[in-house]
Amino acid sequence: MSDDDPRTLLDAPQVDAAGEVEVSPCQGCGTLAGAEGPCPVCGLLPVDDRLGQVVAGRYVLESLLGAGGMGRVYRARHVELGEQVAVKFLLAEWTARPEMRARFRREAVVLARLRHPNIVSVIDYGEHQGELFLVMELLRGFSLDTQVMAGGLTMPVPRVVSVIDQVLQVLEAAHAMGVVHRDLKPENVMLLDAGDRTDKVKVLDFGIAAFDDERTVEKLTRTGTVRGTPQYMSPEQCVGRNLGAPTDIYAVGTMLYELLVGEAPFNGQSVAEVLSQQMFNQPPPFSERPPSREVPPGLEALMLRALSKRPEQRPTAAEFRDALSLCARGSDPLSLAARDAVERARSAGLSRDDRALAPDRVAPVEGRANEAGPSPRVAMWGFSAERGAALRNALAAHGVTTYPVRGEGLTEMAPDRMPWRAVLIAGDAAADERTRWVRSRADAELSRLPTLVLDLPRAAEAAAMIRSGASDATLSSVDDAAVCQKVLRALRRGR
Repeated sequence: MSDDDPRTLLDAPQVDAAGEVEVSPCQGCGTLAGAEGPCPVCGLLPVDDRLGQVVAGRYVLESLLGAGGMGRVYRARHVELGEQVAVKFLLAEWTARPEMRARFRREAVVLARLRHPNIVSVIDYGEHQGELFLVMELLRGFSLDTQVMAGGLTMPVPRVVSVIDQVLQVLEAAHAMGVVHRDLKPENVMLLDAGDRTDKVKVLDFGIAAFDDERTVEKLTRTGTVRGTPQYMSPEQCVGRNLGAPTDIYAVGTMLYELLVGEAPFNGQSVAEVLSQQMFNQPPPFSERPPSREVPPGLEALMLRALSKRPEQRPTAAEFRDALSLCARGSDPLSLAARDAVERARSAGLSRDDRALAPDRVAPVEGRANEAGPSPRVAMWGFSAERGAALRNALAAHGVTTYPVRGEGLTEMAPDRMPWRAVLIAGDAAADERTRWVRSRADAELSRLPTLVLDLPRAAEAAAMIRSGASDATLSSVDDAAVCQKVLRALRRGR
């Protein structure tokens, strides 16, 4: 790649204070070359004085695995156990700075506390001959970027969904601890063979962007500094401010686009060109860059939502996973609507006698939401994660799409910008307050929604909920099948 390639410009070799790259003569041919990598003339690798050293009395450094602007990673072996591990050293110029030493230690502590099966595990941390090091599990696999167009084809959609879901599992756990990756990209996602012909994902370099020094990257504005890889950077990351969990979601949306299409949504001849596109251009739709494999219609809509320019419009990691699961099963609203349209067209072409014999989804049935268009959106407010998942699965079988209410109240529209059709409220101590909140809205579309209070402990409370404005109420002893029937009837009645 050229020096102007936007994939490499922000990851330039470490320079000294004078702006000069560290060079030394090759011991094979004498050519002046960088300290990292093989000689460009004879190919001889530079001698590494660390090889053969025993770190912390336990880890023998056997070979260099990789090097970059932040440090070097070695393959090592535990002296007593024989276990192979990876040891990462922070470069001496970083180790000499107290603030960088503190940040390196903080990253080690955060990664140790995360302990997620999809995050590379930290085994040890310490200092060796004045240099900080991290000992991590040694991974055997390949990075996700090698699979983007392997064999000239994109990955099968089920495999893409599995990989992205595992990345989102990592983000769900990390964001809950206030940790933001800030440099998610296919190169930082490893695929390991799980032994059953499925991919085991490991996310690498968690939080490494926090170690970037301002002089190693382009200063774009007075309010912030660029940290990340341009093709995967969110608009707010491009100006170096207001970074948070939505920043990682944008990167996952970009990765999803690349895995489905074969290239990232935004590319250019320079960093500035790519960052400008990230901030001001909309991602090219699949109609302009068609994927080589059939993609569920809801998957494109979900991906575009993750690539929203406004952070607050992107889904959380949990919401992303839920919607991704619906897309994989073909139960997302767009897929259901597409099947409904096909069914209506098929039925329209049948004779009257044929229609009488054929199963007809358009005819009213008690077991379906019976929508002429997309499946109805139903809000679920106040339910535990376990109870919410049970209701979501039960109602999905009847063509109903549910979303949990997050925050202090119901939004005007569902997260996918479709109108709500009903509200389900948990029958706990806050049920009365939530019911009255819905009925008191100035927006008539919200205040008139069918509102059902579920799982009440006593029959006397059901009457109280009706007086508060609930359309219907059920006791905790009522099974989910009966609950689904009540929801379907409420959707058909409209109030």
